[in-house]
Amino acid sequence: MITIRPIEPQDRAQLLSLVEQQDNFNAQEVEVAIEVIDDTLDPAKNDYSILVAIREGQGVVGFICYGEIPMTDRRFDLYWVAVAPALGRQGVGRRLLARMERDLRAQGSAKVYVDTSSTPGYDRARSFYEKNGYQVACVLHDFYRDGDDKVIYLKEI
Repeated sequence: MITIRPIEPQDRAQLLSLVEQQDNFNAQEVEVAIEVIDDTLDPAKNDYSILVAIREGQGVVGFICYGEIPMTDRRFDLYWVAVAPALGRQGVGRRLLARMERDLRAQGSAKVYVDTSSTPGYDRARSFYEKNGYQVACVLHDFYRDGDDKVIYLKEI
């Protein structure tokens, strides 16, 4: 059984382990993900929201991180979705995404943007977003480095 709830301080160690298990995150991405987790847990900061997926007997098996884009009206960035590799393609990511969208929808309509890489390591991520109703809004060629485009997805909820 999977339960989805907001992050709690005791989740930190399991979240860090989960981030390090992701084979498509490079060292820089792992470092940023850890910063975001720590910022979310800091009561003085509120730039990010994190929902965690908890599996009975296993603890944290996934998370989603998102936040309102500064200086916008009801526009959000989806920063991270990560699921334990052993549970990939079992619906955990979809459930996290659906819960985030439900929470945002309850506050009124919104637009959610997702930035991702065009490299083969992110094929599954792009497929995941497309299967869940996100559409390519634009592509910024050679954004991250030569041959690595930034693909920006959008979903109106």
